Amino acid sequence: MSGKTSADIKGISRELLGRMDPRQLGGSAITRIVLVVILIIFMASVYHSANAKDVPMDTIEHSLKTETDLGSMTRCSNRQLMQFIGLDYSNYQSYIYYKSKEALGVDELLIVKAHNRDDLTAVQDAVEQRIADQIQAFSGYGPDQVAELKNAVIYKRGNYLFYCTAKDPDQYEGVFRHVI
Repeated sequence: MSGKTSADIKGISRELLGRMDPRQLGGSAITRIVLVVILIIFMASVYHSANAKDVPMDTIEHSLKTETDLGSMTRCSNRQLMQFIGLDYSNYQSYIYYKSKEALGVDELLIVKAHNRDDLTAVQDAVEQRIADQIQAFSGYGPDQVAELKNAVIYKRGNYLFYCTAKDPDQYEGVFRHVI
């Protein structure tokens, strides 16, 4: 794609079509051109949606603090990231990890910025294991916690992985998506 935006691609497509005399084109040629244009637009949108801006974690955290109820959670340390999620902070570029202040609370927010996108597979595996372990721990006596855990959001974009378990995880995700 080398720096071309979908608007650039659409403009090039219109320019090429504008040079052609429609009387010289057959129905199958027009169909092929339309399909190629649709394919190019689709590929550009997929490429764009897989990438993210390079945003400092401080900026993301500030937005989450001002636009969500992050105050109901406590910021966690490197040791707690290892203890609860099973991730070594030194393997990643940066992270934000918040956990419920309540002893029986399951609210968590984790955003990891990896050195490269391939590193996010291990993060996603750890998060999915965390959710499964928590569901097992709360099964039988914590139906509200289990419901929250089953409604957890895991989202990857660019070198970022976002994970949130909360009463309204979509609110946190919306802020994150807007920032990156």
